[in-house]
Amino acid sequence: MVLKFAPSVEMEKIKRLADEFFTNVLINDEESFFISDEATAWDVCMSSTAEELIQRISSYYKQSVTLDDFKQPLWKLLHQLDAGRRLEARSSPLHRFFHAIKRRL
Repeated sequence: MVLKFAPSVEMEKIKRLADEFFTNVLINDEESFFISDEATAWDVCMSSTAEELIQRISSYYKQSVTLDDFKQPLWKLLHQLDAGRRLEARSSPLHRFFHAIKRRL
C-alpha cells in the first residue's frame, strides 16, 4: 500500500515563515510532522484553544486574527501575517523618518 500525501509546494516556499510560526506561536508544543498545502492552523496546533491561538498570534505578530483566518490554508495565513507585519513596519515613525531623509539626499 502506497500512502499519498497532498502537495507541500507552498509550505516549502515559506519554510522560514513556518519555522518562525512554530517556534514563536506554537512554542514548540507540537512535534515535527509533514504539513501539506491543504493544512490549516487547526491541523498543526491541536493542543491550543481558539482563544489561546488568537492571543499567541496577536501577541507575536502584533495584529489581530479571527476564527475565519484559521479556515484558510496555513501557508496563506503565514503570508497574511508576514504582509501585515511588513506593512506595519513601513508605517512606523522611524521608517517614515528614514524615508524622508532618503528622499532629501
